[in-house]
Amino acid sequence: MIDTSIPYYTLVMHKTDADNYPKFELPEGYSFAFFKEGDEAKWSEIQTAVGSFGSVETGIKVFNDSFVDGEILDAKERMIFVVAPDGEYIGTAALWDGDEFGKRLPRIHWVAVKDEHGGKGIAKAMLTRLFDLYNELGFCGFIYLTTGTRNYPAVKIYEKFGFELYRGERSLFPDLSDEEFVNRNATAIELLDKMLNR
Repeated sequence: MIDTSIPYYTLVMHKTDADNYPKFELPEGYSFAFFKEGDEAKWSEIQTAVGSFGSVETGIKVFNDSFVDGEILDAKERMIFVVAPDGEYIGTAALWDGDEFGKRLPRIHWVAVKDEHGGKGIAKAMLTRLFDLYNELGFCGFIYLTTGTRNYPAVKIYEKFGFELYRGERSLFPDLSDEEFVNRNATAIELLDKMLNR
């Protein structure tokens, strides 16, 4: 669950060797499924359950804005779900593109697992599957993701896959000057370190 008791700052993590990653498998009885038409509500329900949205309706609007109106990529090829033994959709993640680095580059996007299924290695298995997909689609080298200070436990998982926090001096966000970005990023990393070490 997202920790709303602390300030939110965006964190960017990146990796330059996307063909080098650990292999994790889903627990017994769980399976992967690719997105299919009509799964927008399942995606939103998972994201709402972990605190990304206040309602499933809001999540569906974000889905349509992000994955339908705002992107040209095919969710059927780039978005995965995890299905529990009882058939419930309990996790999701996507291999998408983003332009934070000034050009379109592959990114891992919207990783979420319902809390009641946490601690079973599901997020790690999803990341392994996304890296497999990355290589199946013929990408090479650089990949990144954005996360936030309120989702600090996920940073440890991302680090297991070789992601590093972006500490550059160039702003990755159009609404922040380079100086503002560097200051905000330093504040975010300091807060992250505090939460991970408390």
